[in-house]
Amino acid sequence: MRGLNVNMSLARLAMAGALLFAAASAAHAQARDNPFKTAKTWAFQLKNLGAAEQAKLAASPYDVIVIDSEDYPDGKERALTPDEIAAMKKKPDGSKRLVIAYFSVGEAESYRYYWKPEWTKRKPAWVGKENKEWKENFLVKYWEPTWQNIIFGKPEAFADRVLAQGFDGFYIDRADAYYYFGDNADVRQKMRDFIIKLTSYMRAKKPDVAILVQNAEELLDNKAYVDAIDGIAKEDLLFGISHKEERNKADDVAESSALLKSAQASGKKIFVIEYLTRAGYIAEAKRKLDDLGFVMYTGPRGLGAMVDPNTIANGVAAAANAPASVAPATLPTAKAKAAPKKK
Repeated sequence: MRGLNVNMSLARLAMAGALLFAAASAAHAQARDNPFKTAKTWAFQLKNLGAAEQAKLAASPYDVIVIDSEDYPDGKERALTPDEIAAMKKKPDGSKRLVIAYFSVGEAESYRYYWKPEWTKRKPAWVGKENKEWKENFLVKYWEPTWQNIIFGKPEAFADRVLAQGFDGFYIDRADAYYYFGDNADVRQKMRDFIIKLTSYMRAKKPDVAILVQNAEELLDNKAYVDAIDGIAKEDLLFGISHKEERNKADDVAESSALLKSAQASGKKIFVIEYLTRAGYIAEAKRKLDDLGFVMYTGPRGLGAMVDPNTIANGVAAAANAPASVAPATLPTAKAKAAPKKK
C-alpha cells in the first residue's frame, strides 16, 4: 500500500506540474503581443528579388513586407541570405519593419529545392493536379505526414530554413486548399490541425514569430485556430473576385468581412490586398477598409514589383475627380461564399 501511495503522490505531483505548465502557457499566450499590432502599411512582392529590388524594398516606408524566401536569377533557385533579410528589416527612418516569408501549405512547387526530379515524371500519391493559373504548383494532400515533414520539423524543412534565414515570420498561402477536397468539416479541420501544429512548432523555436494566413477565412470559427495565428491577409475583399477590376457582389463582401471582423475582435490584424489600377476604386477601397480597421495594399496581380506607396495617396487625392462609374458604393450586409484563388 505504501508503494501505491507513493505512486499516487507522484501522479498528483505530475498532474499538478502539468496544470501549472498549462496555466503558464496560457498566461504566456495571453501576454504575447501581436507582432503586427502597430502595422499601418504593408507591401507584397513575390518575384524579382535581386539586389536592386531589395534596395527599393529597404528604402520604402512600409511597416510589413511579404516576399519570397528565394530569388531565381537565370531560373536558378537561390535562398536569400540573413544579411539581405537584415538589410530589408531597417526602414529609412531607422525603425524596424517586419519581413515575412511567403510559403504554401496547400501546394507543392516544382521549382523549390525540396522537389525531387523523379516527381516530375511520376508524382507521389500525395501530390495532385497542377494549378491551371500557376504553373509548377501542385495540389497536395496537406494532412499527409510526408508533406508536413517537408514543411517543418528538421533543419532542411522549409519553415526551419526560413527561420534560419532570419525572417520575422511566415505568410501562409493556400490554407484554402480544402476547397479542392470537398470543402467539408473534415478537410477544413485537417487544415486547422496542420497550421496549429506548424505555428506551435515555429513559436517554440522563435516565440515572437509573426504568422499571417492568406484567405481561408472560413477557418476562423475555431478558437484554437484563431489563437494559433496573428493575422489574416485577404485578397480581393471588395473588388476582383472574378479577376476583373470591378466591385464584388455585396453578399460576397459581407460574409468575408464578418468573419474577418470576428478575428479582429480577438486581437488579430487584418490585411487586405486589392488588385486595382483605377484611382476612384483605390480611393473607395481605402476609405472602406480604413472604416473597417483593415490595412490595405494595392498592387499588380502578378506581384512582380512593389507599388510606390504614393499610389494609394494619389488614388485618394484623385477621388474627387473620379467619374461617376467609380463612385463609392454602399457597404453590403448580406452573406455568401467567394471562390478560392491564389496569387
